[in-house]
Amino acid sequence: MSLDAFKNLIEWGTSAMLSLVLLQHWVGVASAPSTAKATNDGQGREGGLVIMSDEGEVKILILAGAIVMVLMAAFIVLFLAHYQQKQMKQRELLRRLDEQHQRELLEASLQSQEAERRRIAVDLHDDVGTMLSATRMSLSRANKHLGENPEAEAIMQQTRELLEETVNNVRRISQELLPSTLDQLGLVAALEEFIAKLHQTPPEGKPELLIDFHHEGLGQRLDKDIELAIYRVAQELVHNSLRHAQATRIEVLVMRQASRLLLTVSDNGVGFDLETTRQRNQSGLGLKNIESRLNIINGRVIFDVLPGKGTYVIVDVPLE
Repeated sequence: MSLDAFKNLIEWGTSAMLSLVLLQHWVGVASAPSTAKATNDGQGREGGLVIMSDEGEVKILILAGAIVMVLMAAFIVLFLAHYQQKQMKQRELLRRLDEQHQRELLEASLQSQEAERRRIAVDLHDDVGTMLSATRMSLSRANKHLGENPEAEAIMQQTRELLEETVNNVRRISQELLPSTLDQLGLVAALEEFIAKLHQTPPEGKPELLIDFHHEGLGQRLDKDIELAIYRVAQELVHNSLRHAQATRIEVLVMRQASRLLLTVSDNGVGFDLETTRQRNQSGLGLKNIESRLNIINGRVIFDVLPGKGTYVIVDVPLE
């Protein structure tokens, strides 16, 4: 029922009630002379019948008016209920449209980030990697013309080691930006490769770094969006443990159950205050980035962390 129809209903009900009141007044006025005449003529019985007839008509009119008022009240109640239900549906629809719009914007932003990562990785591999390889070859040729000069040979050896370290770092960064193993072999292989490279080139000051990786129920490939999101979240969490938590031991577990995928990351680091970090909006920890990536795949993250107590993170993603 529209608002115009409701207004028309109110106007009709008002007109009906006024008509009933006027009709009741007219009947009362018209019955008065008949009653008086019957009394003066001494026809008490007949006059009494007329009076009773007039009273019956008035009662019928009153009953009809009451019915109309009840019907109007019922229509008003039904209209208000329908109107409120319609408003609730419209608000729910607007909320869903807003959530869908926000998700589309977030997904577009993450896709743009991945595209930029690919571009930088390709540039590192094709341009910087090629130049470093050419520099290494040129350095090898120059080494042949040094002669027997111990000091020059020592400098050359140091330069060669720095160059090799730079080449390895470029390869590692390029691989992290564009994990080709993830596309070709899946999540488990990509995480194993990521952790193996961290063991090969541990961060400065962490020679005793130990990262344990375990997986269960991942015999089949997952959706590519879920694999990419979990890989990026695992990267972010491990880097947080190394850079901010100062951890020396990290445990990573990926487990697939019947209808969900679980990722847990724990460390022996110094931990942090979650609420304070959120209030200060410390982007270095990447908490918003983690939550944004998980929102795209309807996942959620739980942080069990306290200062000085290490960090335990659970990521839960539905698969259906």
